[in-house]
Order: sequence, then C-alpha cells, then structure tokens
Amino acid sequence: MSDVIHSRAYKDLRAALKAEWRARNAACALCGQADIEYDGPRNASNSFELDHKISRKRCLAMGKPELLLDPTNCQPSHTRCNRSKQAGEAKPTMGETSEEF
Repeated sequence: MSDVIHSRAYKDLRAALKAEWRARNAACALCGQADIEYDGPRNASNSFELDHKISRKRCLAMGKPELLLDPTNCQPSHTRCNRSKQAGEAKPTMGETSEEF
C-alpha cells in the first residue's frame, strides 16, 4: 500500500483534488461541516485530509489497488473525522438511515 500512496500519481491526484475542493470550500464528507483548513498544519484536527470512501486497506483486500487512484473513491475530510473513521465505514450523517428498511 505504501508504494501507491507515496507514488507521484497519488501525490498529483491528492494535490489536484485538494485544489478543486479548496476552490469551492467543500465541506467534510464525513461530518458535513464546511470549515476544513485546506492549508492548515499537517495532522491538526481541522486540517484537510483526503478520505477514501472505500478504505485503502479494503481496496487492497478486495484486490483492487486501482481504487486508491480513482478520484470517485476520494472525498475531502477533516483529519479528526478521517482518523476516527479509520478503515471502517463512515457513520451515517444527519438525514441518512443507519439501516435499510
């Protein structure tokens, strides 16, 4: 996994998505708050962190490493939100049901 996330292709994708999201002040996909510090210090709780909808670990377990470089599998998040999610699924946000009925 570290080979992909340290690759030039991954760094370029992250930079392009970050610039796009910063330009429109995109909200955190996990908590919905539009206060991401896109230029904040690395690892600070409100700073930007790229989140994978399908976690990096799960992509590799499924044998689909190409999903790590798929922009449709990426979304903006706060560092704190992404770290609390870890390799799991995001918690339902307001307006989403936690179960299928």
